[in-house]
Amino acid sequence: MYIEIKEIGPEGLVVDRDITYTLPAPRAGEDEVTVGPVKLSGELQKDGAEVAFSGDIETLARLTCSRCLEPYRLPLDLHFDLRYTAEPEAAGAGESRVDEHSITVVHYDGARIGLEDLLGEQILLGLPLKPLCRQDCGGLCPHCGTNRNALACGCSTERGADPRLATLKKLL
Repeated sequence: MYIEIKEIGPEGLVVDRDITYTLPAPRAGEDEVTVGPVKLSGELQKDGAEVAFSGDIETLARLTCSRCLEPYRLPLDLHFDLRYTAEPEAAGAGESRVDEHSITVVHYDGARIGLEDLLGEQILLGLPLKPLCRQDCGGLCPHCGTNRNALACGCSTERGADPRLATLKKLL
């Protein structure tokens, strides 16, 4: 999935594509996230050797709630503004700061822009850090493991004293 730079005319290039996309496999310890069909729309403008790409991504992500561990769907409507440059990436000159320019500039080979990297990066940036099926998700009971969204368990909600702090309590 590429956009050829030679296709971008002086008036720019309008992109409107429906793409079947699969996110890379999760690393160990990460939950799997899948997305439905992706709609990519936007406009590319050539400015010398650079290309500005402003657009939107719409898809439906399937995530796992971090509290109750149930799968749920989250609609994503993401906007992005990127600048592609064919100039080679400058070697790290001892700088450890990240500025806004370096975040929005993407390097490409000068002939075409790869859409897979763009989609993967933007979708992953648009996902919540702590996915919740709903804001008031009750989660799982820490004692019996019952999903509190489905039914109430008979476990006590009162927390007992932590035995590791018993020595400190004696000092009071």
